[in-house]
Amino acid sequence: MSDRSRTGGTPPAGRPALPGPGPRACGEGFDLLRLSPIRKLVLGGGFPYAFQALALAGFVALVLLSWGDFTPPGVGAKLYAKTHLATLVVWGLWWPAMVWVAVLLGRAWCAVCPLELVANGAERLGRRLGRPQRTLPRWVTDGWVILALYALVQMLVAGAGIHRVPAWTSLFLVALLALAVATGLFSKDRALCRGFCPVGLLLGTYGRGGMIAVRSGSAETCGACTGKDCIASGNRARLDGRSCPSLLNPPRLDSNRDCLVCGQCLKACPPGNLRLLLRRPFAPSDAREPLASWPVTLFVMLASGFVAGELFTEWPEARTIFLTVPDRAAAALGPSSAGWLEGIWALAVVPLVSWTLLALLARWAGPPRSLTLTWRRTALPLTVVVAAGHASKGLAKLVSWAPFLPGAWAEPSGLASAEAIVARTRPQPEPLLALPLVAGIGVLLIAVALRYAVRELCLAHPLDRLRLGDYGPLFSVAAVWAGIIAGWTTQ
Repeated sequence: MSDRSRTGGTPPAGRPALPGPGPRACGEGFDLLRLSPIRKLVLGGGFPYAFQALALAGFVALVLLSWGDFTPPGVGAKLYAKTHLATLVVWGLWWPAMVWVAVLLGRAWCAVCPLELVANGAERLGRRLGRPQRTLPRWVTDGWVILALYALVQMLVAGAGIHRVPAWTSLFLVALLALAVATGLFSKDRALCRGFCPVGLLLGTYGRGGMIAVRSGSAETCGACTGKDCIASGNRARLDGRSCPSLLNPPRLDSNRDCLVCGQCLKACPPGNLRLLLRRPFAPSDAREPLASWPVTLFVMLASGFVAGELFTEWPEARTIFLTVPDRAAAALGPSSAGWLEGIWALAVVPLVSWTLLALLARWAGPPRSLTLTWRRTALPLTVVVAAGHASKGLAKLVSWAPFLPGAWAEPSGLASAEAIVARTRPQPEPLLALPLVAGIGVLLIAVALRYAVRELCLAHPLDRLRLGDYGPLFSVAAVWAGIIAGWTTQ
């Protein structure tokens, strides 16, 4: 997001009335607030709090359901994760669905996230108690802490198997709640979402091309507005219809990166000039960054290694080749190190080696740029391909895990179901879609993503004469990943 999308301080203004229907944007998309049901939903006093409260109730219920539940003897950890309601919902349904929502709709998930409600409440409590609440330093809002937390979560998934053991999943959820409370009490201005959410970089980078966006209408209307209620610092403590809690400047928004689509600015705008647009993916009117920040670059590198490893899991023979090095290291160090070594391999070694090779390829076929400069130029366009690969794996997981939901709903502990499947007295549910069909969809996603990635590269460097080396990393990753996904059809 460009600097002009940040807010400046303005004097407090009186509480505005709800805005009227915004105009339809010519060429930018359709204003969803023109539809009466959506208008009433988004501008009503219950949005987003009612949805966040429902999500929080489910969140707490999953904590209680999974507390102290470990994989029973004789049952595989992956099978038990599918039959236990908590692990099924968190890792088999919510996590893949979150990736798809980010890719298609931007940060729409953030609007109903229960952790934002907890952090919001904690921030208000801290203010009422008179606790000093600190402003986040720039290095935190840039994403360095988020990057570290995301890497930590992925290492715990690989090494400790928190996604396989309900008890560890419950502790993970409790840790997220504690993080929301702590950041709210001791920091201000939506600190959790801006600097500490473990998936903040994922949502912000994957969601840049999302089809839901808050944008202003007439520039003249915004210029004539005297109250500036959508950015007024005095409105930020309101319960509803407040100025942007994320310290953005809604009239100047030109990216989906940081907007959580919470609807507060839509309610605070007296002229009704802010719109909730449904647009085509990667709208050309959005700003592009020629170079990704270092936290974003490192996140995309890390995510590319993780996604590559995940894509290999659907093709056992290829996965064996992919894990040759960590498997041999684990044989020497002991089986307890296997998961941790796989995590280091996928999250650090593979990205570093592959991105170095991609940079060398780009340099050989294009202008002589430094390694790090090539990484930063490539990161945001390549994010489109990485997100498509992640969505492909997410779809494969969703269709194989979702059929377990009826049984898990009937028996949340999943113990009897898992034991019955192991004893072969009950058949294992069949996937919703055959893997070859999922593979076909995945290859199509990669192809579409490559088209948008090339377009993003061109839009980010409109004055550059792009050469083969600039496109090389995009086509290389897309080709390799499409080949891996096509290999799923052999299963």
